[in-house]
Amino acid sequence: MPFTSEVAGMHIREASSGDISIMAAHHGKMFEEIWEQKGEQLQTTRIAEIEKAYTRKLATEMENGTCKAWVIEDKGKIVSSGAITFVSFVPNPSDLSSKVAYLHSMYTERSHRNKKCAQRIIQRAITYCSSNGIKRVLLNASDAGQPVYHKIGFRSAPDTMRLLIK
Repeated sequence: MPFTSEVAGMHIREASSGDISIMAAHHGKMFEEIWEQKGEQLQTTRIAEIEKAYTRKLATEMENGTCKAWVIEDKGKIVSSGAITFVSFVPNPSDLSSKVAYLHSMYTERSHRNKKCAQRIIQRAITYCSSNGIKRVLLNASDAGQPVYHKIGFRSAPDTMRLLIK
């Protein structure tokens, strides 16, 4: 997919610290919708806690350069956002570096869905990674997000496991 920074009057740009509160609200909405799709409901207080924790993460990591984020604006209003956080993994046969990008918090306002906002942010993140020698981009995808990621070339990794410690 060819990348352009302007589509139908919408503009993509790198996020700044002034965008963090909107990105945190998007992060909370993302989880609220994921839980709704599973037939569950997140408590309002828990969503507020998630947004507060994400605000702290972005403020720290955008400042120190371990997180890059992008937003799409339509008529000056942020309608979509997403980010990558850089993590260190072990070198492997296909990538001898240890720097990996974790793509996260992709969210588009309902009124702007099906306008390729998420694809544009993901493509911008991939371009950034490619330009900076990062060869691995990982993510956790919701059921709704999987088709978007598959179109771009992401594939599920059946050899991945996780443990959530309580």
